[in-house]
Amino acid sequence: MLTLATIDVGSNTIRLLIGAVEDERIADIHSARRITRLGNNVHQAGTLQDKNMEDSIAVLKEFSSAITHYRAHYTKAVGTSALREATNADLFIKKAFEETGILIEVISGEQEAALTLKGVLASLPMAGYSIPESALIVDMGGGSTEWISIREKHAAGPSPALMIGTIPMGVIKLAQKYVQAGPVSEYDEQQMAAEIGPVLLELNARIGDVPKETCLIGTAGTFTTIASVDLGLEHYSRERIHLHTISFDRLLAMKNRLFSLTLKERETVKGLEPGRADLIIPGIQFTISVMERFRSDELIVSDHGLLEGALLSARETHEKGFSETGKS
Repeated sequence: MLTLATIDVGSNTIRLLIGAVEDERIADIHSARRITRLGNNVHQAGTLQDKNMEDSIAVLKEFSSAITHYRAHYTKAVGTSALREATNADLFIKKAFEETGILIEVISGEQEAALTLKGVLASLPMAGYSIPESALIVDMGGGSTEWISIREKHAAGPSPALMIGTIPMGVIKLAQKYVQAGPVSEYDEQQMAAEIGPVLLELNARIGDVPKETCLIGTAGTFTTIASVDLGLEHYSRERIHLHTISFDRLLAMKNRLFSLTLKERETVKGLEPGRADLIIPGIQFTISVMERFRSDELIVSDHGLLEGALLSARETHEKGFSETGKS
């Protein structure tokens, strides 16, 4: 089977997936994730910070060694919100390529959502699940949130069967505004909810009301962290997190517990990486707001998304290049 590597250079986390691909199936060979907060203060300063760039390039060097070790035939690295927004993104991309050999392609929010959709949907049959006729897929990152709406085949109304978009709202941006060292104050909680509300109202107006049976699927760091906390994991487990289901009531209980803790206390919570002790707060608030707005009783967490979609896309690119090279 063809061995490929994909890297997601995110605003908070840089992730690596090396996998063997056959048809639409991905067999994991190696995966890794490191928090570097590349998008730290980008919203305020407009630029990537030196320390975060240095940390990110160090991680990319580590990932480059892993890619060499596992002899990946092709590598696809994508950059998201932080690199879309920062005025010095080109400098970082140039330095990363010079020092690691990894060329980062900055993709739009719509491209990010499309790759996420590809990765989520490809994972469902492999786990014995049918692809839902109606679903809302959400990927809340550090600097932006991508969404995909899949409507029922026979749903009435003007909304198209598939809609994809991006929201300029992420957990890093919200945490920097509303999360302090102590427990979350009632005022900060209300202000955060007040900022999230209109954004979701606009999304609701765009995609229309969704059927009650619509599956709400959350993918990537915010949602996998929520699943990890719900499961109380000592160590991150893709297998246990993928397609884990959390009820609205359990999420409310999680919110009440974590919002009442200080930052230091949250760092000791089982299932929660210390580097996400502040980010989990806006992540939970956003998720609850989404569930309330779209009347969802439960959240399905997918550990497959952008990385897997990029891997499948990398296979298509590699095969196309191989085919063209073989032409006479």
